[in-house]
Amino acid sequence: MNLSYIVRSAAELKASESEILHAALSSEHVRSALAEQGERRRYYDPLTTWLIFLAQTLSPDHSCRNAVASARTHGLLPAAASVHTGAYCQARDRLEENSLHALAAGLGTELMRAETDAERWHGRRVLVADGSSVTLPDTPAHQAAYPQPSAQAPGCGFPVMYLCTLMSLASGAILDFTMGSGNGNELTLWRKLWRLLCPGDVVLGDGRYSSYADIALLHARGIDVVARPGKRTVDFRKGTALCTGDHIVEWERPKLLPAWLDHQVLPEKLCMRELRYRVDVPGFRSESVTLVTTLLDAEAYPKDALAELFFARWQIELRLRDMKTILGMDLLRTKTPERARKELWMFLAAYNLIRTLMRAAASEAGETLARISFQGARQRLLAAASLPRSFRTFRPSYRRLIRDIAHDLNPERPFRIEPRALKRRRKQYDFLNRPRAVLRAKLTGAA
Repeated sequence: MNLSYIVRSAAELKASESEILHAALSSEHVRSALAEQGERRRYYDPLTTWLIFLAQTLSPDHSCRNAVASARTHGLLPAAASVHTGAYCQARDRLEENSLHALAAGLGTELMRAETDAERWHGRRVLVADGSSVTLPDTPAHQAAYPQPSAQAPGCGFPVMYLCTLMSLASGAILDFTMGSGNGNELTLWRKLWRLLCPGDVVLGDGRYSSYADIALLHARGIDVVARPGKRTVDFRKGTALCTGDHIVEWERPKLLPAWLDHQVLPEKLCMRELRYRVDVPGFRSESVTLVTTLLDAEAYPKDALAELFFARWQIELRLRDMKTILGMDLLRTKTPERARKELWMFLAAYNLIRTLMRAAASEAGETLARISFQGARQRLLAAASLPRSFRTFRPSYRRLIRDIAHDLNPERPFRIEPRALKRRRKQYDFLNRPRAVLRAKLTGAA
């Protein structure tokens, strides 16, 4: 696969009406982001290395051997380049982590910037935050940086990198990750993403994102919040009633403030809206859902509109599934923390690239993004990138790619219900509950 197919000169991308790729992934922009001082001429120059790395991330086979073989077959590497992977792995190490991060996050930012007011909720940007995690190879370096869960015996688990994700609801663009070690640090990671928020934004989250301090600080910046109430008790007998199960109430500042506030001052009271509605669709987990929000205007933001907005929060779970299950990000493969973070940024770039193609296809088909298949877009991109394209053939080939994606629509399946169960049985192997070395010695002794 040769992804120079999609990373073209700015003039070619502009002529093909691919504005997002033109702004975020033109060859000039990528070269500028990856430039190294005093870079000598190599087979694996920064742009070539990045393209092979991106193709490796998109491919179902994530091995370096397959990446090098595909690059040689499709003309991204010359015939004189070695068939072995050592030079490629060294070239990946030379790529700056900050550059990979900037390219991946920049593509998500451009995708969100292309959203129209009609696509957004009441013309406002809605950003969804959620936590997740990925597992890493069991190496000493990973165990030191991202230790395995304490409940697992030494030698029997895998290091875990915990993530906090910020997604634009309208386009599905993932804007950034923050990462750390240890479960329970999701809110600490979340606050590092506040730099991406702007006045007028609406933040959508679960019960973890509704603390008094977080809501007060965000509201002071002109950012509204819609979230579950967490551990807070909601009493509809208090406050000013707007309608049944919908009222405005004053929250009082907690007497014990969190240590992370430092010298930041919180207001003594916070005017909040609390509402409750029923979910009557069979198969959904909760029949009664309670929300808290800083959107106090019941005429501009009716109760039903807020209920529909929170229902749409499920989109972030689907988008994380696309990254972790379809792209394969749930298990990173590199053996040092720095390499694992680079791998993570490449998954972010690959995801946002596919979402960009899906957006163009949805516009072509006149359909919503939900009707465009993520897996189908990935497969068609891999097929289209199997051969290099000249300046003359790129534009019709790119337009054909978008049309093919647009014609391969998901069926309409509102409120689809499926059991979370596997039909195909797994192999009857025991779980590894003691270190491998101990079990190997036991087998050797028995023999």
